[in-house]
Amino acid sequence: MTKISEELHQPAKRINHSQCAGYYPMSPGGDGGPSYALSPISQILVTWTPPSPDSQIPQPRPQQPCAQIKRLRHLLPADPNADPEPAVERGDPKNDETALDGCVISPFNSHEGRLIKSAFPRFDRPENGQVNGYIKFNWPSRAPSRRPSRHVPLSSRDDVEDITPNITRSHTFVPNSTIIPFETVPTVDSAPYGTISPMSLKRGWGSNSLPTLMAGSPFSPQEPSQVLATGDPKMLPPQFGSQTRMDDMGRQLFSFYIKNWCPGRSVLSGTNLWLKDLAPMHENKGILYAIESLAGIYIYDYKPNESLRRRVNQRYILADQYFSTLLNAPESREKGKGQEVIAMAVLLSMQDIILTERRLEKPYQPRWLEGFRQAEYFLQATDPGDRYWKPDNVQYSELRVSQSIIVGRAVILAQPMMVLPAPETFNPEAEAGRFGWLLYGTEKDMFEIHGGCGFSKKLLHLMSQVTYCAGRLHQEPKSTIVPITARFLLRELSEMRQWSREGKDWELVQKDPPTIDWVRGRADDVIDSDEIMTEVTAEAWRIAAIIYYQCRLLRFPRNHPEVLANLDDLARCIRIMPTSGSHFTAQAPLLPVFFLGLLATVPKHKAVSKKWFEQVVQTPVRSSVPPLYEALKRIWKWIDKEVKVQPEPNALSKAIGKRCSWWEQLVAKNSLDDGWATNHEAFNDHVG
Repeated sequence: MTKISEELHQPAKRINHSQCAGYYPMSPGGDGGPSYALSPISQILVTWTPPSPDSQIPQPRPQQPCAQIKRLRHLLPADPNADPEPAVERGDPKNDETALDGCVISPFNSHEGRLIKSAFPRFDRPENGQVNGYIKFNWPSRAPSRRPSRHVPLSSRDDVEDITPNITRSHTFVPNSTIIPFETVPTVDSAPYGTISPMSLKRGWGSNSLPTLMAGSPFSPQEPSQVLATGDPKMLPPQFGSQTRMDDMGRQLFSFYIKNWCPGRSVLSGTNLWLKDLAPMHENKGILYAIESLAGIYIYDYKPNESLRRRVNQRYILADQYFSTLLNAPESREKGKGQEVIAMAVLLSMQDIILTERRLEKPYQPRWLEGFRQAEYFLQATDPGDRYWKPDNVQYSELRVSQSIIVGRAVILAQPMMVLPAPETFNPEAEAGRFGWLLYGTEKDMFEIHGGCGFSKKLLHLMSQVTYCAGRLHQEPKSTIVPITARFLLRELSEMRQWSREGKDWELVQKDPPTIDWVRGRADDVIDSDEIMTEVTAEAWRIAAIIYYQCRLLRFPRNHPEVLANLDDLARCIRIMPTSGSHFTAQAPLLPVFFLGLLATVPKHKAVSKKWFEQVVQTPVRSSVPPLYEALKRIWKWIDKEVKVQPEPNALSKAIGKRCSWWEQLVAKNSLDDGWATNHEAFNDHVG
């Protein structure tokens, strides 16, 4: 157990929200009322002891008290009813000192069992055993697929791919199928708090030197079975993962993450951050625990085994404990550091995204969003760019780039369906420089398509600037700066060319016509290559960003001719994209598809969006696409009445500030809907 100062183990005091500006409900307290935590975050001045690598038994972690907590600037978008908060500017020593005075509380509640006990599988596996969507595996079922009327006993004749032995091989891609036998190990005893006792670990796994499987685990192993291997993931070095101490179930969970979950993240192997950047950090115990817990959730959906459920919850508790320690470690705020705390925030937030059944309902803020906001703070606090005059001179690593993109993506893509800050709370100086850590590198670096989001970090930053300008216009309708900035943003979005290192190079892309010209001539041909899928996906995001710019910032009605033209191009991109198979991954443009259905005023646009959703939800795999689709269908019931299209869409005031801000009406109405949390939570499922 990590040794932390005694103050951290005292029960949290109830904070009066009305007396402490800057706090808002995070999660229900033990008495049924809300408990409060600071978000975004600050630091406690305590001594930090590195976590012990041998810690195995998690204990309930009391909420940590904060004797004195200073607030950071409010993050856009914000609660419009929140009290004004002072801005914290980067590089200001006084502001930095303020930010470091106080403790940081994890938004992830380790008191509850994250994975709920289930008597039946969440999904019936297909008869051929193939799932080729957000995760990819072949797990044959010996019986016809049907929903059982009682608990299904753990059969010894069901197999899923055991890819642990392959971890030690070269990273060369092997597309052929593989046959791997399984063995059995004893079951283990449970310990307090739903954990596995050390004696059970030693007795059950310690004597076996080979990677084997736990009896009764989802990989029932007594009889070998032919299973399809997806091939060793690219970018893995030889002997990857073999040097880290893991028990057998842990190694199986880690292997599932490497071989079945990561391939479903992106078709771009070179920038698949989950595999290339986060997986190599598994030697950090907290990160390994978070990975195991994340992988176990997916397996439990198909084989609800109690030992697996206990392991998932145990690892979640341990991961949250490590995360809580890192949140308050001085090392996490040193320039150029903080990689571990950011990685853990990403992994734990991802788990909260996919566990839609455990998400917090209003008025509580989603845990995943709080986690990513904390990661945003650490990216800012550790930003090495403070040392350089020019962004292209900043010394950065691939890990830093990937973490910046995955965190920026989560926070920025949550903004479109969230209420803008109230004019009195909006700080334009602070918000204008937000997400600056996305802009480091050369021009070529800015426009590279990254597997963490499916488009370039330049486009991601431009989307944040659209939201910023909309907030500025909401604060000052007569602003003369916003129209000038808007013209600049449109030029950037219209002329943008994006490239990938696994497709056309940067020099060639700049000479070629935009991808949409090629798409317009493809009719209904379905994409059949990773390279084309990457290019068209990035183009769909670019077009969606232009539509967002037109509707929220310029306040064009959704039946405006320019909006309709872009929706038509977006529909062309979506129509030729596969919704399953080897070219379909979490890189798919979920938010653009949602925009297409949300803003449709002609039947063909709505039909394309609906067809995409209908096909994606047919794959029996956990994601937040189904609840997002349900939310979209609820919006369809009222949008034409609540947000009416203009009979004369071209009759617009010359002054942007005088036009109808119908997007804000849409967001306000949607925030009152029961599915409000799903609407911005699911946008992040294109990586989960």
